[in-house]
Amino acid sequence: MEIKVVKHYSKDYWKCVRLRDKILREPINLMFSEEELYLENDQIHIGCFEDEKAVGCFSFVKLNSNTLKMRQVCVHSDQQQKGIGSKMIEFSEQWAKDNGYSTIMCHARESAVPYYEKHGYKTEGKLFREVSLPHLKMKKSLQTNN
Repeated sequence: MEIKVVKHYSKDYWKCVRLRDKILREPINLMFSEEELYLENDQIHIGCFEDEKAVGCFSFVKLNSNTLKMRQVCVHSDQQQKGIGSKMIEFSEQWAKDNGYSTIMCHARESAVPYYEKHGYKTEGKLFREVSLPHLKMKKSLQTNN
């Protein structure tokens, strides 16, 4: 298994888009528009691949010089419960630290909140709706207290 940054509009990017579509969008009857995908050109896209097949992915949006927003996190349904999500979180945190960021935040679907809490993310604020589903804002500081 390989986790890596993928270039916007590359072959691997499109594999990740198809995975996000299947796992995150189709179940709630949403489709990506060409414009949405075009506007992802300034995001950092991370893919997890096994034998050239995308099995997990997410994207980062730079909010400011310290904070990244993790979005569109998914793992292929056949590969869930195998530690891929945890490996992607480890990769995301190391990548963020290596690139000078100290905080990662996300809008977690309500069903995923316990998963993020297990990885040290803290909820902020109240439940809200996004893409017709309940979400909570979550955040994790990557600074270690010595």
